Amino acid sequence: MMSMLATPAMITITVFGIVALVTLGLGIYWLFNRQARLRDIAEMRAKLDELAPSDPEYGAARALYTSMVVDAARWGFFAAESGSGGDGGSTDHGGSDHSGASDAGGHSH
Repeated sequence: MMSMLATPAMITITVFGIVALVTLGLGIYWLFNRQARLRDIAEMRAKLDELAPSDPEYGAARALYTSMVVDAARWGFFAAESGSGGDGGSTDHGGSDHSGASDAGGHSH
């Protein structure tokens, strides 16, 4: 009688344990991925600041930077930092390329 109850309990605990480990692993991956993407955005922003608008690479660098910022905003990487310099930073180059620029755009000019 005891082995009939022990087997389903063991399977249930094993499944819950595997689900918990997968969830924990995905959470840790998301945090490290977020930090890496924010670091990449900062590096791209520094490169964009170094380039003059007349440089041939400027258009491609700005397009890549804008794409990176839009993707980061879509994935919620700026959710805790809304209103900081990282989100509204693209307004310095004359663009309102993402939704966060509408907040700071009216007051900075």
